[in-house]
Amino acid sequence: MDTEDKQSCGACDSKGELIMYEFEKIKLVIWDLDETFWQGTVTEGNIIVPENNVKLIKRLTDIGIVNSICSKNDAENVKARLEQMGLWEYFVFPSVNWEPKGQRIKTLISDMQLRAPNVLFLDDNHSNREEAKYFNEGIMVADPDEIENLLSDAMDSTKEDKEHKRLKQYKVLEEKHTAKSAYSSNEAFLAESNIKLEIKKDCLNELKRIEDLILRANQLNFTKVRSSAEDLAKTLNDPAVSAGYVSVKDKFGDYGIVGFYAMKENKLLHFVFSCRTLGMGIEQYTYNYLGRPELEIVGEVISDLSSTELPHWINNDDETVGDGASGTMSIDNLKAHTVLIKGPCDLFQVFPYISQTELFDTEFTYSLPNNLTIESTGHTTHVVEALRLSEEQKKRVIDEVPFTDIGIYNDNIYKKGYKVVFLSILADANLGVYRRKDTGERFAFIEYLHPVTDRASWPGLISGEYNCAGFKFTEEILEEFSEQYEFIGRNSPEQIVENLRYIRKNLPEDCLLAVMLGGEMYYEKNTFEAYKDRHIVHKNINGAVRKLGEEVLGIRLLDVNKYLVDQSSFYDHFNHYIKPVYYKLAEEMVSIVNEHTGSKVKKTSKAKMVVIKIKEALAPYWYKVRGLLKRK
Repeated sequence: MDTEDKQSCGACDSKGELIMYEFEKIKLVIWDLDETFWQGTVTEGNIIVPENNVKLIKRLTDIGIVNSICSKNDAENVKARLEQMGLWEYFVFPSVNWEPKGQRIKTLISDMQLRAPNVLFLDDNHSNREEAKYFNEGIMVADPDEIENLLSDAMDSTKEDKEHKRLKQYKVLEEKHTAKSAYSSNEAFLAESNIKLEIKKDCLNELKRIEDLILRANQLNFTKVRSSAEDLAKTLNDPAVSAGYVSVKDKFGDYGIVGFYAMKENKLLHFVFSCRTLGMGIEQYTYNYLGRPELEIVGEVISDLSSTELPHWINNDDETVGDGASGTMSIDNLKAHTVLIKGPCDLFQVFPYISQTELFDTEFTYSLPNNLTIESTGHTTHVVEALRLSEEQKKRVIDEVPFTDIGIYNDNIYKKGYKVVFLSILADANLGVYRRKDTGERFAFIEYLHPVTDRASWPGLISGEYNCAGFKFTEEILEEFSEQYEFIGRNSPEQIVENLRYIRKNLPEDCLLAVMLGGEMYYEKNTFEAYKDRHIVHKNINGAVRKLGEEVLGIRLLDVNKYLVDQSSFYDHFNHYIKPVYYKLAEEMVSIVNEHTGSKVKKTSKAKMVVIKIKEALAPYWYKVRGLLKRK
């Protein structure tokens, strides 16, 4: 076989179908069993495994390619046969049952956090191969006749994994997937949280807080109307307007005012909520409680209001659940404003689980009165430029570029004497970076896919088809900006590491830099083009940052991947997780602060934790029963 054939091998199967695979792309081989991995059918008892098939799975394992199974068979019988042959240990995430194969393969690939174009499916049945291609765009398929060519390619490969590190990694992932976290059920966790919601009408008494909510909220701001306090007062004084603000508390603490609505003639003028309660169902509860009035959703929001049921875990009366004891974690012996959290606002969701939020300063995503959303406060380019640039240079960028704000260059991280800084680098994987052509000042803005300086992007930017962070582009603005600035792309892992080195070097020596890593689990419900391969991007970035953490003192990693179990760990977005994940992150953040500062966490007793775990397990059943009783 020549070099070209080794890269892309072609053959015709029994149906005359041309089968193509690119060996260098393969990370996973999924095997059918009957008449593919072995000759015969296991249900009839007489099976023979060809020697080349055994050689192939062992050689693939030696070069870092893993093997799995998708077979219509009895699982226990298959496992027993493969264990007898000493081959069971070579397979991960086996799918053995009598269900159709296409969707099973899709689930298998997702659970293994891989992409279909990196998977080869071997099956003697033409219909099964076609079904696999239908459900898994880009998957490679072949019949057993191709095994000889595969073995030849595998034997010629120069890759090495004699210690079977890849296989071991997937065995760990398989174990993690099987043995789910105690909080894998989001509803059980929410049920035990004893969430209480209250709607009050005295909005004029809370005008400042409501104005702040309207100006800052973006992801859960359904109408995107950024009214000033003066405009709000006029709206609230209109006798035809019905308005209210939403307060929430649970056993972890009091969230305060987290939502606001204003309605006229059964149409919502304002409908806005804080992302602090994202994933709790507060906005769904309020919308249904109001009778589902007319709502024109403006721009992108991250909550689905289609369900007509009130979330059963929310109480809007004196009803209580559980013992109501506080489950928050506390930090002792620290003064206020000694810890900084800098990054996307979804990290605000850790706060309900920490008792002394006054210890923390936050620099999250925020919106301006003109609807411009600043989502790059934690972008490492901005953190570096905040110190590197002079005040004159910063002012020049802000004056020249109408879609920036001085907040992007906030340098409090260096000046405030923080003991611990939590920095999320999620924005580095998403935003494009621009540089002033003659003087080199840099800033990050909107998704890297649609560069502001690329004329091909202009129609989508001007029309609002692309995410513009709330800014209204015109051709004149784009022309002027492109004359002065150039697009230099999304930060590479190497650039992020270089930026983190600079940040760490310029922080106080006794300050700990805790870097929040991005999720590496594939999110199968993703609909955003920019996030198509984001889990792979995060893997590459995380790998470089993990290496940095081993080399440089004063850096600690906060790894969300330890708490992602499966698809149920996601809320509604690749970067948004269910409440139990944020609870675990809060636990780890408190632990990091305490370890670094010598403080002490007040922990819940083991006996009480046992009671809590039992309640969590029973909560879903109790709520189903209670819901039925209420309907009766």
